[in-house]
Amino acid sequence: MHDFLERVGRFSARRHWVVFVAWLIILGALVGLRSAYGGEFYNNYTVPGSESSQGLDLLQKDFPTQGGYAGQIVFHAKTGSLADQAASIDTAMANVAKLPDVIAATNPLTSSPPRVSQDGTIASGAVSWNVAPASLEKDYLKKLDTAIAPARAAGLQVEYGAGAGQIGQQTDDTKSEIIGLVCALLLLFFMFWSIAAALIPLISAVFSVLAGLSLVGLLAAATNFPTTAPTVATLLGLGVAIDYGLFLVARHRENVDHGMDVNDSAGNATSTSGGAVVVAGGTVVVAILGLYVSGVPFIGAMGLAAAIVVAVTILAALTLTPAFMGVTKGNVRALGKRRRARSADEAAHEHSAFARWGKMVSGRPWPWAIAAAIVLCILAIPLFAMRLGQLDAGTNPTTQSSRRAYDLVSEGFGPGANGPLTVVVSLPSQSQQDNQTLLTNVQSSLAKTSGVASVTPPSVNDAGTTAVLNVVPTTSPQDAATSALVDNLRDSVLPSFHARTYVVGTTAGYVDFTEQTSKRMVWLILAVVLLAFVLLTVAFRSVVIATKAGLLNLISVGAAYGVVVAIFQWQWGSELIGIHESLPIPAFVPMLMFAIVFGLSMDYEVFLMSRVHEAWMQSKDAHRSVAIGIGSTARVITTAAAIMVVVFLSFVLSTDPTVKMLAVGMAAAVLIDASIIRMILVPAVMALLGKWAWWMPRWLDRITPHIDIEGSGTETLPQNPAPSPEKEPPAPVTSVG
Repeated sequence: MHDFLERVGRFSARRHWVVFVAWLIILGALVGLRSAYGGEFYNNYTVPGSESSQGLDLLQKDFPTQGGYAGQIVFHAKTGSLADQAASIDTAMANVAKLPDVIAATNPLTSSPPRVSQDGTIASGAVSWNVAPASLEKDYLKKLDTAIAPARAAGLQVEYGAGAGQIGQQTDDTKSEIIGLVCALLLLFFMFWSIAAALIPLISAVFSVLAGLSLVGLLAAATNFPTTAPTVATLLGLGVAIDYGLFLVARHRENVDHGMDVNDSAGNATSTSGGAVVVAGGTVVVAILGLYVSGVPFIGAMGLAAAIVVAVTILAALTLTPAFMGVTKGNVRALGKRRRARSADEAAHEHSAFARWGKMVSGRPWPWAIAAAIVLCILAIPLFAMRLGQLDAGTNPTTQSSRRAYDLVSEGFGPGANGPLTVVVSLPSQSQQDNQTLLTNVQSSLAKTSGVASVTPPSVNDAGTTAVLNVVPTTSPQDAATSALVDNLRDSVLPSFHARTYVVGTTAGYVDFTEQTSKRMVWLILAVVLLAFVLLTVAFRSVVIATKAGLLNLISVGAAYGVVVAIFQWQWGSELIGIHESLPIPAFVPMLMFAIVFGLSMDYEVFLMSRVHEAWMQSKDAHRSVAIGIGSTARVITTAAAIMVVVFLSFVLSTDPTVKMLAVGMAAAVLIDASIIRMILVPAVMALLGKWAWWMPRWLDRITPHIDIEGSGTETLPQNPAPSPEKEPPAPVTSVG
């Protein structure tokens, strides 16, 4: 692999304009195709084979007007009553019914029963679409605004709730992306003290993320991706793309500082650090694709979107980054004074400040290991109080119509009206009178159930085979009591009747979603940990290193979970990021975090341990190899982690609480991993293990293939050479470094 990567890197640096133009053409084509043929993004929490999914299929078959995607048009009379403006409401709902993709729109004043509050000031009209409202863009929102204009002209407040509130609300992450890129540029400049070197990872990241997102957009025309998929893919893609570029440029700069020719250096950097990028990036891709273990298309598709973007960033790192190395030539070197100091003192990484830190920790490993373990355990304590659940529109900012509609519905009909449950009854083959008695008993039992605010009379289809009853809980959709009510109806109340029943609706569907995700979480953990174990065992030929990495990564993920619970459930500082109430954690957030964070932690594990392994192969000195490994990688890994953290945290500006959770959780995980794990626990544990860190059973060693991640066993840089004048490129007149 290394020979191939070296040829790729050398070719890309030598023929840099060819590679650059090729990427421009590919990117332009993908963006154009995405614009012309790309699909839309929308959330579908359906769990195949679940009760809510089966009931929805039956509902759509026998009650097509009650199927589709539901939304609300909420009317509010600030003065007087809605009855005074009945004509304008009737006109508005009639206009909505004529819009494209609308299955039915019901006037709340004339529906049976009327959907009007007791004081007559708030009404909620039901609307259903044959497409997901979230996939409808701003042009459709303008049409909807035009349709309900008569009601607003009459002085009524009109808001869009449920699915209607998602129309034209596609997320815009531009501000977060700009802030993240600017912060990353500053950190890269402080790392390299060269604008040219700092720009290489940044420009490569922009190219690769844009290309990856365009591919995802094209695939969205053929399959469903969640609305948050592009945001998650961007968040992860920018972080790993900049990091991978940083690792390559750091190796390239080290080579050039040692007098290596620019093209040869680019080839060497691609074959060494590029090899680690392939292994680490491949681990991230496979870990994220492991989300399909959940058995939930929503989660798997989100992982697929992120995996596509990460795969493109790997390709860009191996081709576009070396091409920019060829373009910038010697300008990747630092300012003159710093360059001379570097060249004079590059002899041994083991004498750097980070190496001295590593020696200090490994010199007294037990106290450091115990202290780090205590900190991680404290951070993980909130994990045991994690409550999985559903986020509803009540968590949205009040600037959004969906939140205002939610508040109006809660005020007029109670919080449970924002997440009604639908009970579907498949009627048995018996007389109509017996079925009517059955439905009367069902309605009565539902109304008497604790946690139920109201039950509508049953509606029976024309064929007399299926009936529907709408149940309004007393609590909001995200309340734990609502989930308990769904379970009670399914497990205790409805099974007492001799008929097949289903509890469906958005809230019931999310209960199934949460249950399925929770059950599959353990399988995802096992699959990803096993993958990492196999990869690291093959890469470093040590079952001890692989076991150590798996355990430490699990600890760091647990600590990151604790941070998320403390901030979003316990509200420790949540107001600083725009969260003003305690929130449950959506079930897919821990699963997505685990796959992403475990993959990212493997990045740092591979880059650090490959250098430690390189030193171990040469010296067979455990303490010295750890010092050299930390001394040669800690500055780069620390900068890479800092970039990840600022990129992730920039996304807390999103109005979506789920994106905020992912941003905070992943930033915390990277910070914990790069500081407590890499800088304290790893050197402490390696010192305690000594030579046993590299133990491998003989029988396993014989059947394990040999993979040299960074070419550590074949080539090393010369020790402390002075840069040869004939190989040092002349400084151009307009130097940017």
